[in-house]
Amino acid sequence: MPSRIGGKSMKMKNIMSSPVYVVEPDETVARARNLMMKYKVGSILVVDDPMILGIFTKSDLNMKLFAEEAAWKRRPIDQIPIKSVMTTDVVTLSPNVSASEAAKLMVEKNIDHIPVFEKEVIGIVSKTDMIKYAAETAVEGRVGDAMTGKAVTVNTSHTLNHVIDEMKKSDVQKVIVMDNNEKAVGIVSVKDLSASELIDADGKRSIKEAKKSSSKAARYALDVPFIAEDIMTNIVAADVSESIASAAKKIIDNNVVSLPVTKNGKVSGMISKNDILKWLAENGSQE
Repeated sequence: MPSRIGGKSMKMKNIMSSPVYVVEPDETVARARNLMMKYKVGSILVVDDPMILGIFTKSDLNMKLFAEEAAWKRRPIDQIPIKSVMTTDVVTLSPNVSASEAAKLMVEKNIDHIPVFEKEVIGIVSKTDMIKYAAETAVEGRVGDAMTGKAVTVNTSHTLNHVIDEMKKSDVQKVIVMDNNEKAVGIVSVKDLSASELIDADGKRSIKEAKKSSSKAARYALDVPFIAEDIMTNIVAADVSESIASAAKKIIDNNVVSLPVTKNGKVSGMISKNDILKWLAENGSQE
């Protein structure tokens, strides 16, 4: 049976991030994207002060840019109002809600960001905030207690479109990249796909430096699809016997959404932010 977190569960007012960045409903997706990039945040609230009308996240943006909807292929994002793509069913939390209760809500609603509201928006708690909390408090549980993820793999030469298809088919946010000798050599995550300034809607190269060049090689490069090897990042793994706190810290320190889990030196699965969140929901102290 998984170990429990010792002590009392911390309140949202101690875990949430602040300030919260907002846009009005008629502002554009480009405006929301620029705010997320400038302030390095994962979500933007759409407000008609003091009312919250909706929320738009970086994950929404990444997946929309690679979606099949005609509107996103024909129209630049500086012409799309945020109100047309925002999520309108916004869940909020009180600042005195415990971490375990917030984790349960995130798991049940399958959401990554929850505004903290007390007469007005005073902060926002993200899945990343919860993983930071886990890195400091989930000291007894082991990776083997929390891991549920299957390791989904692609080859170094698979195209980005194939990688995206595999993520959608397996409902994962990260795939392990294997070489021709079946050795794990890298990882591609949804976050890596946000190198969308380098990729057009068909997954082809659009590197600014190459565009400036008149050489045949550079022009050819613009029409060659990206492959997994081009954008994969180095593997950081957790051992099955490692503490959940240690795995959570690796996730935060390396800015990733999940880690491959090794047993006797071989990849045996994955542990994700979602896995740690579920563990917090099931094992956190109630107040």
